Amino acid sequence: MVEKGDLIKFSNGEIAIAVKGPYTHKLMEHQDYEMVACGMSNFAGVYTAAFDVVFPETGKLKRVICGRTQFTVLKSKETE
Repeated sequence: MVEKGDLIKFSNGEIAIAVKGPYTHKLMEHQDYEMVACGMSNFAGVYTAAFDVVFPETGKLKRVICGRTQFTVLKSKETE
């Protein structure tokens, strides 16, 4: 699992640094918002693991949903 400070390489070649995580994120899609509007919010969404990264070139922050994004941990805090 990814930890804060790990160096991450995405499948498109971009490099980022993990700044937060892992944490539990409730993933909501279009049909989940319809369920909330109908009063069934306890059935809406899926809980998944996520972590946040920053791209050093641009400073942009991004949430990465585990299982939906392909990535490789290049350098882990444990290997330092």
